[in-house]
Amino acid sequence: MNDTRNLDKILKEVENTNLQVLMNSALNEQNPDKKKVLLALYTYALDKKQDELINRKKFVI
Repeated sequence: MNDTRNLDKILKEVENTNLQVLMNSALNEQNPDKKKVLLALYTYALDKKQDELINRKKFVI
């Protein structure tokens, strides 16, 4: 249960982080494993922001 709360905190912080900062961190990371994690976090944050935009009433395709 505690692990879930920690993960929720991490994901919430990622959602509130500037996307450019996340991408720059991923691109500048030398460790390939850390780079994959940072890219996954970037993709997660981007997806959340896209969902938020799409769900707006004024959004039109």
